[in-house]
Amino acid sequence: MNLNDLLPYFELYKNLKDSGKETLLNEKLAAKEKEFVGKEITVLGVVNEIDLQKKEIILTYRSKDGSDPLLRLISNHFFIFSISDEIPELVKEFNIEKDDLVEVNGEIISIHRQSVLRIALSSVTIQEKNFGLTRSTRKKGCFIATAVYGGESSWQVQRFYRLRDDVLNRSLPGRLFVQFYYFVSPALARWVEDKPGIKSFIRKRILDRILERF
Repeated sequence: MNLNDLLPYFELYKNLKDSGKETLLNEKLAAKEKEFVGKEITVLGVVNEIDLQKKEIILTYRSKDGSDPLLRLISNHFFIFSISDEIPELVKEFNIEKDDLVEVNGEIISIHRQSVLRIALSSVTIQEKNFGLTRSTRKKGCFIATAVYGGESSWQVQRFYRLRDDVLNRSLPGRLFVQFYYFVSPALARWVEDKPGIKSFIRKRILDRILERF
């Protein structure tokens, strides 16, 4: 299973939170968590921290295509705590470093609302070295989307970041489009900033439709 298979848990959490019934010891949420504890899960993420003393690798979740429905329900920084007595040996054997994109497999220990998944690690494979470092040095603001959706923290802007990194930047035409976009978008973003009607039109007729396809 993957993180999207945990959607029922995250949907329940959101419903409880929206209704004001979310508490640390909520019985419904605890019961839903038990349905998944002990099951095997595979998760993709960027290495955020390696703690050899605690024998854990902490990942920041990374969606494969940036379009999964889970992104609306979890935190922008969803952490996977991967715990194993073999962490020091695995780190040395595979040369695992901070900012590497890795795929981990393991048994679910616990889920903490919308921000943390703990697993007993059984395997880890490196997908790309220095992935997080490379992306962070390339990162620029998504100017028009930020102006339209009200800030970089919105899930829509985060989806556009993933569309840029996971789709456009993987081809030459896509990279050329991104460069052109960053050339013209700051001026356009400033122009629409105080025009709510135009922002609404761009959002509904252009940006929302792009998100529906990716």
